[in-house]
Amino acid sequence: MSKPASSPDQGSATLDPRLARNYREKDSDEWRRLYRDWADTYDSELLDEFGYQAPNAAVETLQEYLPSLDSVILDMGCGTGLVGQRLHDLGYRHIDGLDLSPEMLEKARARGIYRTLDEADLTATLALEPVYDAVICVGVFSHQRRQPFDLVKLFMGLSTDGVLIATVNGRGWREIGWEALLEQSAREHGFHIEGVSDIPYLTRQDIPGKLLVIRPERP
Repeated sequence: MSKPASSPDQGSATLDPRLARNYREKDSDEWRRLYRDWADTYDSELLDEFGYQAPNAAVETLQEYLPSLDSVILDMGCGTGLVGQRLHDLGYRHIDGLDLSPEMLEKARARGIYRTLDEADLTATLALEPVYDAVICVGVFSHQRRQPFDLVKLFMGLSTDGVLIATVNGRGWREIGWEALLEQSAREHGFHIEGVSDIPYLTRQDIPGKLLVIRPERP
């Protein structure tokens, strides 16, 4: 794995309790309850109060890899549709979304930008067809130690030469040892970590992020 440049102190700001509740291990039902209660204020809090920049960096990277607007994209953990909206604004039209929370999916559906939207739990079995030129996964990976191993499930949705573009909360990257876990997962599951870079993440909380570009190893 390439070694990124040093990044700012990821714990320099007092962590807002609305974020702190996300940085603990939870089961799927606990996550559903959290996002059910958060759905109405999610966008305004993340964007306006916390300075959420991860969607911008991830979409810019996807655009570099997939300049064709005919590309077929899966927005995994689409939430309220922040990433899908940015893709749509650039002219991408073949976008599907999956998320754990029905309430977040309703917010995404109201945007009118996705071909399909469905519920999915990355900790469970996923049923994906290998039709996507890219899977983009933004704001999902953070403090859960299983996540570097669960991400391999997304490869099932990738077409030949497809790419996974994902962000990781920088505080989680540091606090649970994401880099070592990701390298372990790559050894166990046989995928190629094409790039790891520093990105702005939650700028008003002084929390940077990592952006991952990953491809499964093809026979």
